[in-house]
Amino acid sequence: MRLPPAGKPVTGSIALQGGSASTVKYAAPATSAYKVHVFIPKAASVPDALYRVYPKGKRAGSADCVSTDAKFPCYEVTVDQTQHQNAWVQLMLNDDAETQWEFVKSKGIVTAVAGNLDAADMLNLSAVVRFEDTVRAIGKNYQGGIIFYLDSSGEHGLIAAAADQSTGIQWYNGAYITTGATGTAVGTGFTNTAKIIQAQGAGSYAAKLCANLEIGAYSDWYLPSKDELNLMYTTIGQGAAAPLTNVGGFAGAWYWSSSEFANFFNYLYAWVQDFGSGAQTTNSENDTLAVRAVRAF
Repeated sequence: MRLPPAGKPVTGSIALQGGSASTVKYAAPATSAYKVHVFIPKAASVPDALYRVYPKGKRAGSADCVSTDAKFPCYEVTVDQTQHQNAWVQLMLNDDAETQWEFVKSKGIVTAVAGNLDAADMLNLSAVVRFEDTVRAIGKNYQGGIIFYLDSSGEHGLIAAAADQSTGIQWYNGAYITTGATGTAVGTGFTNTAKIIQAQGAGSYAAKLCANLEIGAYSDWYLPSKDELNLMYTTIGQGAAAPLTNVGGFAGAWYWSSSEFANFFNYLYAWVQDFGSGAQTTNSENDTLAVRAVRAF
């Protein structure tokens, strides 16, 4: 497991009696997105040490931990201390190393609880945890992939999956039909993908492949629009300036966009891009080209 910045063993520990209502609380240092790392003492031996993450604070008088609570979401992570003695371990959801939470200063906390343990058990904890600030930037790993676009606020943007979903799959589903997925601008890929699937239904094709994708906790992937595809090429692909040149690991191949184009002869085409040269053109939807899914945050 990768250590957090300046990660090292810590002095000071806390012991909680199993089965008790005792808890220990760790407060986030500022309002920011953090990965959370906990240090497991050498003598710790509980196989199901329970941590709860309350990024927006804990609801007063409530012992519930509900991730879908809109105002005070809570996330539970269980750590097998026997596998991480005298070491740092990251709190992750679904084993996703990009797990992070948007903490609110003076409210966001991480707690460790002992109520789930037998009365004979002793929960040994370090006196501190580490909050790893995850500054958003182009080319950084974030929420299941790699950031390739940020809006002016720096709070929202687009993420590319870290690997191709296919090296060769068709855009259409076996028949040339107009889908209405003609958006080309940044921000239109999600709607394009929905239109393609609504028109083409079940099957194995580029848009459906992206929509069915799940990476860690994230399942809202889609086939990028023409301009979103080009952004990937210019910011994290072969067209990006060093040191970000192809940090996305793209092949020097043609990739599908979700942007449809109908020519004068009524053969339906979609916009594509060559990640070897950067060229964009239209291509018959029955060809098999590469696919890289994206999602918004």
